[in-house]
Formats: sequence, structure tokens, C-alpha cells
Amino acid sequence: MTSHGLQTSFVGRFLAATLTVFLAAFTLTSCLNDDNLIGENCYDEILNNGEELVDCGGPICDPCDPCENGVWNPLLGEQWVDCGGSCEPCETNFNGQLDEGETGIDCGCDGCPACPELCGDGLLNGYEQEVDCGGVDCDPCPTCDDLELNGDESGIDCGGADCEPCECLCDCTNGIQDGLEDYIDCGGPNCEPCAAEITWMNGGVQYFGDATATAELVSGNLQITGVSLTGAQLGFVVAEPADGWYNGYSVALNATALPQAGVYTSTLGVNYTTLFGGNTTFVINYIDAVSGGYVVGTFSGSMMDAGGTATAVSGGQYALPIN
Repeated sequence: MTSHGLQTSFVGRFLAATLTVFLAAFTLTSCLNDDNLIGENCYDEILNNGEELVDCGGPICDPCDPCENGVWNPLLGEQWVDCGGSCEPCETNFNGQLDEGETGIDCGCDGCPACPELCGDGLLNGYEQEVDCGGVDCDPCPTCDDLELNGDESGIDCGGADCEPCECLCDCTNGIQDGLEDYIDCGGPNCEPCAAEITWMNGGVQYFGDATATAELVSGNLQITGVSLTGAQLGFVVAEPADGWYNGYSVALNATALPQAGVYTSTLGVNYTTLFGGNTTFVINYIDAVSGGYVVGTFSGSMMDAGGTATAVSGGQYALPIN
């Protein structure tokens, strides 16, 4: 009898304990909702609450350790970013000084980065004249008297946060042709000169008219030439339309289009022309048909050599000042 009583008592206590745990778990689970969940705080290891770093800084958390904020605080005694003064000593190749063995500040030594790698780190190092600009490796520092459109200038040496406001009606950065621009955001007295470039595809190779790229008006005809550094060259002669030059003008150059023509010389010296056959579409997207003006457009098609063999000149584009 005693043994049976003990066994019954144990089983009862076990079941009661199990039921209690189950009910507690059920009760706690059912109580977790949007009203009683712990909100964002300064010890959740998440960058929130306007914190400067994870769980520190901002309007409600304790200030961050200035030796761990990734900012150079010279007023707090730091020699460089998060080191020196009351922080840990700076490493020799990360102290903002030109040390023995370095070719530039914090670069160019064993264990140091190459100096050109420092042009985007937000620090004054390498050979830089100002943070991330100047010297032999980085882009020139923007100035308001260098006769170039740089920094956040809206015109050459004017506008932006640092230069005097532009006195001209000009904005060389707005993506439209306005003011005295020769074309979109280029040319005229206030913007950088417009590019002189021409490019095309032939035989699966892209060519650039880097050696020569010109446009000129001769006896009412528009003449365009391009010569690549590898010797390939092309040219077009397009007659002025009866109603005058206009944007969007398109003409088919072929054997019947005289006096208009397209010619192409391959890198092997083979000459092709629309005078022998083929058909090339020449398009003028924009033109200011005066000396000193600008012309932009495309071309694509085929030309033939004297033996009747065709070659394709495709994907052509040009943007040229008019001489």
C-alpha cells in the first residue's frame, strides 16, 4: 500500500508540474503582442533611434566613445582618426604624418597601401593637397579660378557652394541647352568646350576618330571626316536640304544620291563608297549650321568597293564642332 501511494503521489505531482509549465508557456505566448513587445532601445545591437553608432549617440542613447566613431577629433586630442591623445596610440602607417619609409602620408611603405588608393577615403593623406584631391594621384581640387567646370560649379568658376554666383544666364549641369551653350551643357563662354568625337563599328570592331574628327560647311555641303588611330577612316558629304538644315534631317546615301556620298577606308587600305553601291542612312539629330556651331547625329549602312564587295559601317555616332 505504501509503495502504491508513493507512486500515485509522484505521478500526480509530475502531471501537475507539466500542466503548470504548459499553461505558463501558453499564457506568455498569448501575451506577446505589439502592445507589450520591447521597443527599439539602446542595447538591442541595432542601429536605430537616430544613433550615431550601434547603441550609442543620438537623442536618447549615451554618447559614443570618441575613440571609436571613425572621425578625426583633433579638439579632443586625437592625432588621427580614433587614435592618439587619450585614445590608443596611432600606428605609424596611420597617423596622418609622413613617417620614415613612406613615400606619401600613410602610404608607399611596407605594409602601407599604395598612395593612389587613398583618393577616396575621406582623409588628407597620400600626396593630396586637400582631402581626396590634388597631388600626383588624385583628381585636381576644384577651384573658382582654374577656368574649368569642376566641383559643384554650375558655370566655369561660378555657382555652387564655394564660388561666386554666376552672372550669366547659364547652367552647364542641367541637361538642357540654355544660355549661350553651343549644345547641351557645353560650349559658349560659360561651359566647357563641346566634344569632337566620332565612332563606328566595322567587322565587329569599334573604331574611334581619335586622330581626326571634323565637320565643316563647304559650298552648302556638310562634310564630316573621322580617322582612327589604327588607320581606318570615313567621310560623308551631305547637301543642304532645299528648305534648309533642320534637326531630325535624314538622308539615304547611295549610288544615286550625288553629290552626296559616304566613303570608308578599312585598316587594310580597301576603299568603299556609296558611289559604287550599298545604302547608308545619315541622320542629323541637331545642327547649328554656322561656323562655330555644332552638329550631332548618327549613321549606319553599307558601302561597296570597286569590285562590288560590300562592307557594313554600323552604330555610327558623331558630335562635332563645325569649323
